[in-house]
Amino acid sequence: MTIDKILFRLSKEIIESHTPNPYLIGIPKRGDLLAQRISKNLLNEYFKHDVGSINYLPFRDDLDESIEKSILEISPEDRDVILIDDVIYTGRTLRASIEAVIYSGRPKTIALLCLVDRGHRELPITPTFIGKNIPTNQNEYVSVFLNEIDEEDKVEVKLRGSSS
Repeated sequence: MTIDKILFRLSKEIIESHTPNPYLIGIPKRGDLLAQRISKNLLNEYFKHDVGSINYLPFRDDLDESIEKSILEISPEDRDVILIDDVIYTGRTLRASIEAVIYSGRPKTIALLCLVDRGHRELPITPTFIGKNIPTNQNEYVSVFLNEIDEEDKVEVKLRGSSS
């Protein structure tokens, strides 16, 4: 199944969830590109929504440096937020992203959408919308390549440290 077909299906799932006027928030670097693609699918179906991107780095618990926190361009206050990322692994990036959303306002709900769920969660975080479950070992790495920055769409699973 191609990435575009998976995103089309996920877009339909968002519509079928009957979430009125969701706020799609992409997690850089690839989640925000996926959010833009999903937004285009939703617009083709005349489904009302907003789309944005989030800076989760100031909310990471594993960074020593102090990074200035910023608020979202559109307030998430009393909105149904859908955080979008390419791969969910430990859940730590999503935890930081949730904290960043809440820093900007209190949403009504927060749902998670990921293209690939590879397992191995360290936090009790489960996506609402999952494109593909790809069970992996701890010594494997999942890479998502997107046309916008990689000039091809594909998902690749490799052993850590392997060159191809």
